[in-house]
Amino acid sequence: MRLKNEDAWRDALGHLLPCKRQANVVKWKSISRLMPYIRDRVIVLKKEPFREHDRRYLLYGRDHGLLSAVARGTSLGHSKQAGHLEPFSETEVMLAKGAAFDKLAVARMITVPPVTRRLAFYAVCGAFTDLIIRLNRPGIADERIFNLLRELTQSLDYLPRDPTPERARLMLATVTLKLLDILGFAPIIHRSPENTTPVQSLALAAFMRESPLLDVWRVTGQTDVFQAAAAFVEEALKVTHLEERPRGPEAVHALLA
Repeated sequence: MRLKNEDAWRDALGHLLPCKRQANVVKWKSISRLMPYIRDRVIVLKKEPFREHDRRYLLYGRDHGLLSAVARGTSLGHSKQAGHLEPFSETEVMLAKGAAFDKLAVARMITVPPVTRRLAFYAVCGAFTDLIIRLNRPGIADERIFNLLRELTQSLDYLPRDPTPERARLMLATVTLKLLDILGFAPIIHRSPENTTPVQSLALAAFMRESPLLDVWRVTGQTDVFQAAAAFVEEALKVTHLEERPRGPEAVHALLA
């Protein structure tokens, strides 16, 4: 009511009262223009130290694509936000746009991940998120990539035990193939003089492209067929703009061997 009365007096007396409140309104309006907010549902791709007590997070948003934001104090043990921003978790966030970097204002985890996530989960998800970061640019959103990330985490949580290194490499190749399809780098799956991949492995690659990830986990076959199908997809990465060859397949095999 006090502000209302001041407005009434200001209207009645005109310029006789100082317009402090009006100046503050203008000031706050200008600040809100400089610091707009972004709300999105994201999957956390990566976290890394930033300054003394902060962390920088790389996120992939359903509506905004690749995002980078700094969360204050999340490296401290008593931070409330840190638990909502664990890698590969699905989280609702609000980011404040800044001049130097964006700031993570609010974070709320959507689904609580299983306590006993297996080594294969972190090996495959880590290699795939690194590929997403390197193949995407901020400001370009594609909901299919968000859904692919979510499908991968859910299918890995479904596994009753760690897969063999060959099967984990095949799963990494499957999500890589689906990502290349989305980004427009899709390889043509057919036998040719340049493509010496065995027919069985090409048939498996075609199945990987069209099938849900849970169906790929259930595939049975010989190890050499799995390896040739994965190698075919890894070879397709050479037509992308990657400056260095991804080390994901080697890392997955080394961790699970």
